[in-house]
Amino acid sequence: MITYKPGDVFQINEKHGRAGWVGTFVLAEGIRSWGIQGFIHCLKTHDNFSRAYIRLPWDQLDYVGPAAIIPEEKA
Repeated sequence: MITYKPGDVFQINEKHGRAGWVGTFVLAEGIRSWGIQGFIHCLKTHDNFSRAYIRLPWDQLDYVGPAAIIPEEKA
């Protein structure tokens, strides 16, 4: 059994229901009994980015693995 932790990466699956989010990679910041709290990295320009925060239940996620790099809060 895998024990998930902050810094793990998940991919949103088709059960999410919103086509624009399906396939998106989410970096978990919080692991909860119902799912994860995390964010996607949103690139604005090559030097400017932001985060979109999201909460997702387990059935809408597929585990990918631990993140090799975690983007910083501000560019």
